[in-house]
Amino acid sequence: INLARKMEERYGVPYFEGSFYGVSDTSEALRQIARLLVQRGAPEDLPARAEALIRSEEARAWARLAPYKARLQGKRVLLITGGVKSWSVVAALQEVGMEVVGASVKKSTREDKQRIKQLMGEEAHLFEDLAPREMYRMLKEAQADIMMSGGRSQFVALKAKTPWLDINQERHYAYAGYEGVVELVEQIDRAMNNPIWRQVRQPAPWAAENGG
Repeated sequence: INLARKMEERYGVPYFEGSFYGVSDTSEALRQIARLLVQRGAPEDLPARAEALIRSEEARAWARLAPYKARLQGKRVLLITGGVKSWSVVAALQEVGMEVVGASVKKSTREDKQRIKQLMGEEAHLFEDLAPREMYRMLKEAQADIMMSGGRSQFVALKAKTPWLDINQERHYAYAGYEGVVELVEQIDRAMNNPIWRQVRQPAPWAAENGG
C-alpha cells in the first residue's frame, strides 16, 4: 500500500485497496478498477461491461459453491496469516458460512486490523503472535474445526489431529478471483472431510487391547 501511495503522489497513478479473495470482494475490485480506468480515459461503457461480466461470473461461482456451503456452514476456522490476507480471507470464509474464531494480525497494518473488526466484530480474537503451545491448546480443545496457516504451523495442527490447509503464498493452488474462491472452498472441504481424521482420533488398537 505504501508503494501504491508513492506512485500516486509521484506519477499520478490511481490506486484502491481491495481484495480478490471471495466472490463479493472480487466483484467490488472489478468495479473499482473499471471506475478508475474510466477516470483515466477508458471507454465510458466499461463499468456496464464490467457489471455484465460480474453477473455472469457470480452466478457461475455461487452455483459451484452451493454444494460446499451446506457442508461447511458453521464450521470454525483458526486463521494464522497476516497482512492483507488477515481480513481478505476472513471475508471469503464468511461468504460460505464459516466462522473465523481467531486471526493472526502479524504484519497487519492498523487499517487491516480495523477491517477485521468490521468483519468479525469488536470482540474478535486477534493475535499478534500466537505461540505454538497456545495454538495447540485451541485446536486440542476443539475451538476450531480447521486451521489455515503457512507451512511452519502445519505440524501443530497435525499433532492436535486437526485438519490443516496451506494459505501461504508458497501454496500449490490459486485462491484469488472467482475460480480461486471455488478452489479454496473445495480444498477446505477436502481437508475437513478426509476420512483419515476419523481414524487418527480413534484409540490405537494396542491401547484398546490393553484397556486404554
